[in-house]
Amino acid sequence: MVKKGFTLAEVLITLSIIGVVAAITLPTLMSNTTDAQIGPKLAKAVSMFQQANTALLNENSVDTLTDTGLLDSSGTAASSEEGETGASSSSSLSAYINALSNHMKVSAFTYPAGTAQSATGDDTTTCATGASFAAGTPVIANDGILYVINKDVTPDATKPAHKQRIGNVYVDINAAAKPNAIGTDIFVFSWWNDGSLRPVGSSNWAEGTACTWQDACPNDAVATDYKACTGAIFENNLKVLYK
Repeated sequence: MVKKGFTLAEVLITLSIIGVVAAITLPTLMSNTTDAQIGPKLAKAVSMFQQANTALLNENSVDTLTDTGLLDSSGTAASSEEGETGASSSSSLSAYINALSNHMKVSAFTYPAGTAQSATGDDTTTCATGASFAAGTPVIANDGILYVINKDVTPDATKPAHKQRIGNVYVDINAAAKPNAIGTDIFVFSWWNDGSLRPVGSSNWAEGTACTWQDACPNDAVATDYKACTGAIFENNLKVLYK
């Protein structure tokens, strides 16, 4: 008589092997899936912010945000190009953010749970970006993206709007969710007077800066400054290639 099918022992052994393989591969698969979502989420967040700023400029018939009358035109940084830090003037942002919310769907004007968060990995000086994550003015969009806006640089009015740096913006792609770490779910952009954002570490994020993702956040390596990893994502087709 020919035996058909599998014995219970054979089935259990097979299931055990599948379980071991799954346990080994699933974490990597989940991590890769999560990493693949970061770039598109960031691109969407930047697009929303820039479109809202463009609408705000058009509404006021001006070319620069400081000419809207909604922002203090001054700051305390020494230069608009090198990324020096200065005392944050976040308290002067309320009029600007209220006007911005007319063009961007906003669910809250506070940090999640009403408390200021801290971002890990932002205490190095390789990429001088300006005011810190906790020092900025928070805005949570309806899609759960948290923008932390810092106006802390005096724009150089002798230059065109897209060359007048006015501060920086942190983008937390999952707001209240952990780990709240630079380069993992929080990314840093320089903020310019034409309302645009440039990824820190990219080739044109701030003229004259020595901070580039190739040096601070190279592919297949552990970053020395995760703030530069924003540039790495945008200059690698929205892919996360660093460790």
